[in-house]
Amino acid sequence: MTRQYTDELLNSLRQIGDPVPDSIIEALAGADQLDQTNQILRTLMKNYQPIPAELPDSIEHWLKQTAHVPAWVDWGRMQAASALFIERGTAIALILSTAALVECYASTKGVKALTYSYRIGHNPCRRIAETSQFILLVISPNAFAAEGQAIPAVQKVRLMHAAIRYLIKQTGRWDYATLGRPICQEDMLGTLMTFTYLVVKGLEKLGQSLTAQEIEDYCYFWHVVGEMMGILPDIIPDSFAEAEQLTHKLVERHHGPSPEGVAMTQALLQMQADLIPGEAFDGAMPALIRYLVGDQVADWLEVPRHPVWDGLVQGAQAVGWVLDALDRKAGKLADLVDQAAVGLLTRQSIAMNNYQRAAYEIPTELRAAWAKKGKLPE
Repeated sequence: MTRQYTDELLNSLRQIGDPVPDSIIEALAGADQLDQTNQILRTLMKNYQPIPAELPDSIEHWLKQTAHVPAWVDWGRMQAASALFIERGTAIALILSTAALVECYASTKGVKALTYSYRIGHNPCRRIAETSQFILLVISPNAFAAEGQAIPAVQKVRLMHAAIRYLIKQTGRWDYATLGRPICQEDMLGTLMTFTYLVVKGLEKLGQSLTAQEIEDYCYFWHVVGEMMGILPDIIPDSFAEAEQLTHKLVERHHGPSPEGVAMTQALLQMQADLIPGEAFDGAMPALIRYLVGDQVADWLEVPRHPVWDGLVQGAQAVGWVLDALDRKAGKLADLVDQAAVGLLTRQSIAMNNYQRAAYEIPTELRAAWAKKGKLPE
C-alpha cells in the first residue's frame, strides 16, 4: 500500500530536527569545543579510518554508532545505482546544480534556513559545491567500502546541519511557531526528493529516460542514504510512486515566490555566470533552468528570460545544441549533457580554491570511469 503523506504528518515533521547530533553540537558549543572538534574531523576522510580518540566522548561515541549502513541494505541494488551514476552521473550532476537547487529555493519555508545560514558566514557558492561533492562521494563505486568516503561524508553533513540549527537558534530571530525547526524532517525529505524524483524527471526532459528498474534502484539507494542522513526511516518513500506523491504534496504545501528564494536563485545564477566564460552564453544556464523547472517556478524566482536562449532550449535536441555551443564537441545529446556537466563540476572545483575548505575533487573511481567514456581527460 502506498504511504500517505497527510498535512497532519508533515506538520508534525516540521517540529523535528536530528535530535542526537543537535544535542551533541549544543553541548560542544557550550563547552567551547567546536573549533577543536572541527579540526580533528577534517582528518576523518575514509571509511576505514578509526574514530580519533581525542574527540570529545559524546561525538566519538555517536560517530562509532553511525559508522555503518542499515542492516537491511541490498548491496546489489546499491551497486546498480552506482553503475547508473557512472553512466548518467554527469547529467544528474547538471540537474542537481541547476534545476534541483532552484526547486529547493521555491520552498518558501525551507529556503529561509538557507538564507539565515549564509548571513552567519556560509558562502552560497561554497555550499553549492559542497552539495555536489557530497553526492559524488556517496554514490561513487565502492563509496561504502573501506577505501570509500561515504560514511564520514554523511556524518559530517549531519553535524553541519546540526551546527546550522544551533547557530540560527543563537540569532534569536527564527520564527519557530510559523516555520518549525530549521532544516526540519520535512525539509530534509524535500531535499531527498530533489535527489530522486526531480532528477528522474529532469533526465527525461534531457532525453535520458531510465528503465523502471533503474528508477526504483536509484530511489532505493537514496532511501538508504536518507536514513543514514538522519531522516526518520518510516517517512522515506519506498518507491518512485511514493516519491512522486510526496513531491507533489510538498509543492502544494510550500512552493511559491519569496524574497529569500529570489536572492538564493540570483546567487546561483551569478555563480554559474562566473563559472562559464564569455558573455555570449550568459543566457544559456537561465534558459536551461527555465526549461527544466517550468515557467511558473522560474517566474517566482525571477530567473531571467532571454529572447534567443529561451527559444533554443524548447526541446531535448535543442538543449543538446545549446550545450554543444558551450564549446563542447558535437555528439548525441547524452554526451553533450555529460560534457557540459563535467565542465561545470571542474569549474566549481577551481572556484572552490578561493575558500578555506578541503580540496573539492571528483572521486578517483568516477574520474577513471568517465575518462574511459570520453567525458574527462585521463
